[in-house]
Amino acid sequence: MRLAILLALALPLLALDGTVVNKSTGQPQPGVLVHATRMLQSGMEPAGSAKSGADGKFQIQADGSAPLLVQAVYQGVTYTVQIPPGRPSSGLELAIYSSAKNVAEAKLDQHMILVETDGKELVVNETLVYSNTGTTTWSDPDKGTLRVYIPAEAGANLMVRAMSPNSMPVEREPRKTAEKGVYVLDFPVKPGGETRFDISYKMPAKDPIELSGKIVHAPGAVRLIVPKGITVESPAIAPLGAEPQTQAAIFDVKGQSYTLKISGAGTLRSSTPEPTEREEDGPRIQEILSPGYARYWKWALGLMLAFLALSFWLQWIRTPGSKPKA
Repeated sequence: MRLAILLALALPLLALDGTVVNKSTGQPQPGVLVHATRMLQSGMEPAGSAKSGADGKFQIQADGSAPLLVQAVYQGVTYTVQIPPGRPSSGLELAIYSSAKNVAEAKLDQHMILVETDGKELVVNETLVYSNTGTTTWSDPDKGTLRVYIPAEAGANLMVRAMSPNSMPVEREPRKTAEKGVYVLDFPVKPGGETRFDISYKMPAKDPIELSGKIVHAPGAVRLIVPKGITVESPAIAPLGAEPQTQAAIFDVKGQSYTLKISGAGTLRSSTPEPTEREEDGPRIQEILSPGYARYWKWALGLMLAFLALSFWLQWIRTPGSKPKA
């Protein structure tokens, strides 16, 4: 017991102090709960909390032997700052924003739909990217910020990851609505960067393979991405060209609903073979795996980077007068 007390006294205490500033009003914000959390290899551990005073200031004594997350919770939304060991922890400014259910500056930038199949399973990955150029966080607990249609055959195999600006992706469970096939998720779309949603689901590939979907969010560009080896037919899509690195075909999705007739087999990652891949490094390239299920982190990260590359490419091909290179 005495040894435990001595060890506790020997831990380096860190004085966390600063001011919570509401960037929507430009003023210090009183009454905000601030948490400090230690980031350990074994998990996350609470390290103290405080409430900002009338002048917005707060102070926490925390164990500084590990990286710390400092989180301010305001109007149901969490704002996070990471404090690595050795970084100044005094005079912090924790930026928060007022929230609203309708924010005109929060808009959809990209909606990308990737289909992959081995002829037995159809794997669909959708990425929606929102930007918020205003000074108010978009948060709607009732109607949600993300609205997405999921085919009935895939409902049990649905996984969603959400990522705030300058943050890590976190898994979230969407809520099924009374509207057939429509799911919603209330995840805050904060100012100052992109908020990204990754939706992954799979279903048996019937013969012929068909995928029906609906666009249930606010207007914005919707792009279909088809890896090499797969062909699609639908009156609801128009070809835009091929992405240079992967040679994936890109289509514009027109209207509010679509039905795709899919033939062939392919996966986005197989378009860039790795001759040095070994059996023990992960799944074989020919396998079609969903990032939300059995795909290794190595492949999930590769798919994320590919999506970002495609996003830049799509920005270029949407520029008036631009034409994709052959």
